[in-house]
Amino acid sequence: MMNCELLATCSALGFLEGDTYHKEPDCIESVKDLIRYLRHEDETRDIRQQLGAAQILQNDLIPIIIQYPQDKELFDAVIRLMVNLTQPAILCFGKIPQDINLRHHFLQIVSYLQGYKEAFASDKVFGLLSEKLYELLQLDWEQRQEEDNLLIERILLLVRNVLHVPADPDEEKNIDDDANIHDRVLWAMHISGMDDLLKFLASSPSEQQWSLHVLEIISLMFRDQNPELLAATGQTRSAKEQSMDVAELEVLRQKEQAEKKNRVFQRSSRHSRFGGCYVIQGLKAIGDRDVVMHKGLHNVKNYSHDLGKEVRRVPKRQQLAGDGEGPPRRSALNVRRFLQEFCVEFLENCYNRLMYLVKDHLLREKAQQHDETYYLWAMAFFMAFNRASTFQPQLVSETVGVRTFHFIERSLTNYYEMSIVDKKDITSWSKRMHLALKAYQELLMTMHEMDRSQEEAVRNSSHVLKSKDLLFFSSKPILICANSQGKAQNYICS
Repeated sequence: MMNCELLATCSALGFLEGDTYHKEPDCIESVKDLIRYLRHEDETRDIRQQLGAAQILQNDLIPIIIQYPQDKELFDAVIRLMVNLTQPAILCFGKIPQDINLRHHFLQIVSYLQGYKEAFASDKVFGLLSEKLYELLQLDWEQRQEEDNLLIERILLLVRNVLHVPADPDEEKNIDDDANIHDRVLWAMHISGMDDLLKFLASSPSEQQWSLHVLEIISLMFRDQNPELLAATGQTRSAKEQSMDVAELEVLRQKEQAEKKNRVFQRSSRHSRFGGCYVIQGLKAIGDRDVVMHKGLHNVKNYSHDLGKEVRRVPKRQQLAGDGEGPPRRSALNVRRFLQEFCVEFLENCYNRLMYLVKDHLLREKAQQHDETYYLWAMAFFMAFNRASTFQPQLVSETVGVRTFHFIERSLTNYYEMSIVDKKDITSWSKRMHLALKAYQELLMTMHEMDRSQEEAVRNSSHVLKSKDLLFFSSKPILICANSQGKAQNYICS
């Protein structure tokens, strides 16, 4: 397809004049043409890149659904196109490309997706999506048509795609307690009432077909949150915590003063070889004598026997796999409070039912491949939140049992065997093993908390679970994990 044809199709959508969007008479046909063009893009995803460079989603598609929400055919087509455009880059390419040219195209699409996510950080956009979703959910199953179910699924997929977009730390450069783009999107969802609709979908018996979509969206909402810190949001800080913060600030202040002092010592007009020689007592050289250092005193703390040596490159297949988690970051206070309230209401009204439905889909193989990772993540996160806030074992009773232990154990074994067989995708299998291991750990922590409960019925339930022969609590269970080499490591759970 020629670039001029794509440009002509984009210009046939309409134009934005101030806050008003004027669509062209053949706007719906142009949207359908763009959908067809995306079906025939090449391996570099050229059509997707050209539409991203033209900012068609920010300048045309979002204004169209805001200006013409009552045009059902146009609204459905635009939502369908937006779902396609916001599709995660990893799904477009299948995996992160190793080729340099394809990697460049991959990163280019990621940058366009980050621009899309910023455009969705608006309560007006999410308010429209929430209103449309609410209208569709009000229809009884006799009145709901097939296209209505498709629109519900596409709205959920659109929300999933927007939340899936990774953050750009180089562009955002936010500090703790400051709102980044992901926080702004979450706040827009809260203001529009989308979070209440998600809780309704998770708890309603008539909407159980959307359980996997809902769990995936919730996992993306809380992907940057720590359950223990989130549970402690709004609580009065103890004197011990305040003293720890003061001590930490004092250490940072002393470190800054030491760095200033070192910079003063470095400002010398004499050549470095006249800095003198020093003996580091207690640090032996190759022989039995102490090390003699021919550098200034300001570098004594950074001294190492490896100075001057060539850094040995570790082969990629021998590098340890990361856990896939970014650096810890604390969201804005209002965002953390609304997420805390969401967790509390979700545990009280939705958790047990949703986890039962998702596990049923997994066991009956109704889910897509690797959807069990969201199940494992939700188990570890919400059980940790419940344990850190007001521990109520009845709220997580669905995931506390022998069958859950067996499910995680089978998942761990499967991931370990696949990491040995599928060497090319060993990093992905290692990350799944990490999720399963965290879920297993949280199960043990929950049962330990049940042993300490003041209620006798809760303690008895824990004793019944531990008395099962299949848990081997009498002899400590050994969990098998693996590094990126596929070599097994044993971890004994205490």
